[in-house]
Amino acid sequence: MNNTDPTSFKSILAGVAKLRKEKGGTADTGSQLQDKETVLPPQLQQPQESRPIGQSQVINAFNQQKPKEWADSGTTNDLNRKRPFKSSGPGKTVLVNTTQKENPLLNHLKSTNWKYISSTGANKIYYDYMVRGRSVLFLTLTYHKLYVEYISRRMQPLSKNENNILIFIVDDNNPEDTLNDITKLCMFNGFTLLLAFNFEQAAKYIEYLNL
Repeated sequence: MNNTDPTSFKSILAGVAKLRKEKGGTADTGSQLQDKETVLPPQLQQPQESRPIGQSQVINAFNQQKPKEWADSGTTNDLNRKRPFKSSGPGKTVLVNTTQKENPLLNHLKSTNWKYISSTGANKIYYDYMVRGRSVLFLTLTYHKLYVEYISRRMQPLSKNENNILIFIVDDNNPEDTLNDITKLCMFNGFTLLLAFNFEQAAKYIEYLNL
């Protein structure tokens, strides 16, 4: 009875010797086979990397190597890149038309600087808020229902610029038809429409625009 494990290397050598004897060849012993260097076919040989002497490795977008100091401070740099850039220049101050003095929105402007500005004889102010060079008008749904022509008159002197914003507070029920009209007015007069549902949300828009 043969107790040789068929999966062992010894049984593999015995099988090879048996096949060679059947074909009339000389059977190599196990020790001879083990002593011989195993040579793999060319297609199975692992290619060796060759590089001309003195030529450095080509660096591309897929194998870029960062200096050690970059790697050590990588986390800090990533965090710094994700932080929004905040300027301390005069453009950070929101200009508020004095006609907005009673607007509850101003009570929620807590994270940005703002100041009042009023029209003079030679300098007519058409915006409600000036945020980083962008003219912003403010309107509520209830006021628009009472004075439908008001907002179109306010938009007209600003329509030559296409970087304007209308902050519109939806403070009444069934606003669908009114929103359709407001959307058309914004499209034809170069305004971006921002919808809010209370004065706090409207103030947040101004704060975000001023970042």
